[in-house]
Amino acid sequence: MIKKNTINESKLARFSAVAGAVLASGAVNSQIVYTDVNPDVIIDTASGQYDLDFNSDAVVDISMDVMAVINQTGTLNGISFTFNGTGAFATPAMGNGVLQLAGSGSSSTMVVAALNNGDMINAAAVFGGSSSGTMLGLEGLADVPAFSLSNYPVAQGAFLGVSDKFLGVKFMIGANTHYGWARMDVSAGADTIRVKDYAYNQNTDLPILAGMMVGLDDVAVDNKVTIKTTLNNATINVTPDLIGGRIALFNMAGQEVKVVTIKDINTEIPFEGVETGIYTITAQFDGGNVTKKVYVK
Repeated sequence: MIKKNTINESKLARFSAVAGAVLASGAVNSQIVYTDVNPDVIIDTASGQYDLDFNSDAVVDISMDVMAVINQTGTLNGISFTFNGTGAFATPAMGNGVLQLAGSGSSSTMVVAALNNGDMINAAAVFGGSSSGTMLGLEGLADVPAFSLSNYPVAQGAFLGVSDKFLGVKFMIGANTHYGWARMDVSAGADTIRVKDYAYNQNTDLPILAGMMVGLDDVAVDNKVTIKTTLNNATINVTPDLIGGRIALFNMAGQEVKVVTIKDINTEIPFEGVETGIYTITAQFDGGNVTKKVYVK
């Protein structure tokens, strides 16, 4: 099931917070392909692996599974241990990757980032490949003979016990790189993954925001603009695709008393020199106008 979402004011604030980075990356007219997983997919030790194909081309991009980890031996900083428990994993296909925690090297298996709504997913991020960085969460008991520790509790992973977090993904369509996200919950025991929805940017090499469901071209103008006023000035905030529009201040007689060209995502109009009274601020664009009444002291 595919569903479209409009952008309300709270979502606009999320767009605006990273709009400069989006603009710098050239993603002004990004086309977002969004899929609602309905009903949610539940993955556990009995369900088997879930394969996610972002662009429905019959090529698996990311595999997710929950596994019982029994008598797994290993070393950490040269210290041997044995682990028993459960692990939740997201493993990208060869050539793809999952986003890593900031500052972590891609060689670690415990650095997958649990993104928040609005976080940027782009080429500047570090992505772990198919043999690294796949662990969402791990919970169980470890024996560490060197320290005489038995049944030492272990709970690891940024997704462990959290809800509505986003997995950042890069994947290949042919020879082209694309960026996407998948929203999921992972249980506190690392024994269940719930996949809720996912999306990707159809444009090659262009970024996407975690949770972004529509491209800017699909959003109405009045959902791309916020106008905030004080007695001394007005601040107009727009999404990057609206840069180049104009803002006009009209008095009650309909006369234009000030006009400013929008050159950035934030534009401020000072009321200095404007007589006291009620005015209309109009942000004007090819796709429509946004208007607000304001009192100037």
